[in-house]
Amino acid sequence: MQAVNRFLRSLPVLRQIQGFGLQAEPIVIKTPGNVQAPRDREYDFGPYPNGWIQIAWSWELPPGQVRPLRCLGQELVLFRGHDGKAHVLDAYCPHLGAHLGVGGTVVGNDIRCPFHGWQFSGEGACTQVPFARKIPPKAQVACWTVREQNGFIFLWHDAEKRAPWFEMPEVPEYGAADFTEPLHRTYRIRTRWRELVENGLDRAHFPALHGYPEPPAVEFEALGPHFKIRSKVPWRRFGRDIEVILNFDGHGPGMAVARGVGEAPFTVIGCPMPIDENTVLHRMTFMVSKKVPLPIRGLVARFLIYSARSEFERDIPIWETKVHRSRPVLSDVDGPIGRYRQWARQFYSAPAATAPVKLSTADAS
Repeated sequence: MQAVNRFLRSLPVLRQIQGFGLQAEPIVIKTPGNVQAPRDREYDFGPYPNGWIQIAWSWELPPGQVRPLRCLGQELVLFRGHDGKAHVLDAYCPHLGAHLGVGGTVVGNDIRCPFHGWQFSGEGACTQVPFARKIPPKAQVACWTVREQNGFIFLWHDAEKRAPWFEMPEVPEYGAADFTEPLHRTYRIRTRWRELVENGLDRAHFPALHGYPEPPAVEFEALGPHFKIRSKVPWRRFGRDIEVILNFDGHGPGMAVARGVGEAPFTVIGCPMPIDENTVLHRMTFMVSKKVPLPIRGLVARFLIYSARSEFERDIPIWETKVHRSRPVLSDVDGPIGRYRQWARQFYSAPAATAPVKLSTADAS
């Protein structure tokens, strides 16, 4: 009980932390001094990887809803039919070019163009042209493969138009009775997707930027289109010694599930969606285990979620103003960055993006 009292006395401000539940508007972190990103950031990998990309949470799209979607440098439209199925089509009507996501409506399980009322199925076929005797043979809109699970809506992208060659796993913590209600946050960041995950392997930045007492031990394992990162570091917090454990399970370029143990087990899901060549919309979902005494459960959950959000936000000004080093000068304290970059190459079709990456140490092996 004394430990509980010390914890409560140390964290009075956390009683006021808000943030459980839903959030849709992107958070933009202002870069100190209004420093602008370099015009040429020297990327040696493309902005649009092949794989599953989260484009929305399920709760954002009730039946009958239409949403315009800017993703992968393209204008798309996301809608849900009254049968509950989500669909993604190219945004522009083949008739006279109206954006289906701006004023479009759902009729049954089709989307209706706001300009002339043409209707299209979730597969992109034109199903009705008002007052016309027949539907023009070329009245078709390109459709995209969509999956919905874990409370997320995913879109499949492949530059070579291949069918999905891996699947996203279930995340059992999402909506589970023994975890808190998911907290959703979205960040708009001027960077590319690979920088976000690589950050978790960069051992040396944790003491400098995040205040870790020492660089964490980090292990990286490539498993085809998936990966595992295991990290741990000893820490003294709130008058006691703990071992902070943080493990990542990555699934293609579109989802990394972080499971950690500090004051309580927690899960954070991160899903970067490329908007254009220089910007990602990063969706984060936070959950905390309820295996904490009820009197302090809410406070511990708020503290862990607040900590995870704060640590993530510290990296944003770095990502937004850095250049990419394809041949970085690494020291022996840096993590397995080269092996991660080698793994990431499989998600690109362009020759320039699959060129060998040469690093300055044996880490590239």
